[in-house]
Amino acid sequence: MRRWWTSVVVRKAAMAIACLWFSTSAIAQDKVRVLYFSSFPEIMQKEGEPGLSHLAELLDQERAKNPNTLFIHGGASLGPSVFGAMDNGAHMIDILNAMAPDVMAVGKREFSYGYDNFILNALSATFPMVTSNMVTTDAGLPIDGTYPNFVLEAGNFAIGVIALTSANAVAEYGAVQASTVDTKQAIAENVKSLRNEYVDAIVLLADTDYDDLSEFRENGMVDVVIYTHNFGNPQSLDAQGTIATNGALDGVVLAVDFWKAAENGQESLKTSVQEIPIGSFSSSPLLDPIIQTYQSRLEQILGRGISTVSESFDTFRSNIRSRENGFANLVTDALREHLSADAMILNGGSIRGNVRYEAGYEINRGDIQRELPFGNRSALLNLSGAAILETLEHGIDCGLREDGCFVHVSNLTVRYDSRKPKGSRVVSVMINGNPLQETELYRVAVSDFMAEGNDGFTILADAEKLANEGTNQLIWNTVVRYVEKMPELSPKTQGRVLDVAQQGAARQ
Repeated sequence: MRRWWTSVVVRKAAMAIACLWFSTSAIAQDKVRVLYFSSFPEIMQKEGEPGLSHLAELLDQERAKNPNTLFIHGGASLGPSVFGAMDNGAHMIDILNAMAPDVMAVGKREFSYGYDNFILNALSATFPMVTSNMVTTDAGLPIDGTYPNFVLEAGNFAIGVIALTSANAVAEYGAVQASTVDTKQAIAENVKSLRNEYVDAIVLLADTDYDDLSEFRENGMVDVVIYTHNFGNPQSLDAQGTIATNGALDGVVLAVDFWKAAENGQESLKTSVQEIPIGSFSSSPLLDPIIQTYQSRLEQILGRGISTVSESFDTFRSNIRSRENGFANLVTDALREHLSADAMILNGGSIRGNVRYEAGYEINRGDIQRELPFGNRSALLNLSGAAILETLEHGIDCGLREDGCFVHVSNLTVRYDSRKPKGSRVVSVMINGNPLQETELYRVAVSDFMAEGNDGFTILADAEKLANEGTNQLIWNTVVRYVEKMPELSPKTQGRVLDVAQQGAARQ
């Protein structure tokens, strides 16, 4: 049961009655089960892998077994996705409305299609969306359609929910209309508010960029911490010291049971954790038709083959975010040619497929769109050589952290030394075969996301934007048209970005 408003008076009265009853009797209270899931922005998974329809069936069966079952969604699901680039994530709200979460955390990926579209999605949701640390930049108020905390009730048990949104919603996803407050401050204020409502337990939901919030569980401020599942997360859950590492990306739902027990005349909170594989459930007869409708539309639009892979290549996340990549080279070449630019620079986080394409595979429009799911367009900037150098320095630093702001280039040859300090790692840059001149101006293509200064590319925000009709076309569509001209596809690395430290080379 969701509670949109909580009556403190009613909770105090209930607590008084509970205390009177407890004095003469042992506590007998049914367990409340919380089911947690996150990080599934695509409506369909790879062939043979369970997806949202199986999750819906799991939820239905668990709710049927225990009426005191709550479904908490951890976010990271409104984008980026293939279909989301067409409707800005609205279809996922449609699907989630059918699945009926009791509450959903706001993660940075909920801003995949911009701040305004997030608000439209939040207002279209039939469930509450919570961010406890993100407020409007201008007034410091909750973002429209969101709550700073929420109270869920099941039976006579109340669970308070706090959710932390990564500050990278601003830095990586461009939600500049919002800002985050201090983590400790946000948790302390919302815990106080929830404790004043006499909740029985507090669950802290953490976005993907939070790795360890155990201090807030250990000091008793919260009882359970659940992390939005992501690649490389050290843990997915901490329930009163019980640690889990698996999560949605492993195909499991985390189930946390809550109950009260009487020990030595005192009431104490108890929890237990279980992992439920969604693959052990069949698809939902209620949700499956909705998903299939969207999937049919996708296949009609994107299913046509456009080229055959002649030499295997991959878009694995770790490769895309740390080193030159053949597919990324293809993307940057396509955009540079499209805009007749001197060079092209693209942040690796734009590419999201994380798959391997084997020789003989017929690549289609949907594959390209899945690789470039954000719906970004390109921009043509008038950049000095010095500005290009600063942009590359930032991107190289990101690559050492395997971050999404690592840069891929076209018509540039970049040599850097990872042993050198941040800001001075780039050793040499060639553009069109000639040394980069810091005082000379160049026509450089970037994504519109980068051109707005996002992902740390602040120097680009003030650059002169050059008029070009080609910038009106979506990046993924530009790449589709480029690939359509190739009967065979074999993207390769060409030594465009190299670390001389790994090559054993000296500074040039």
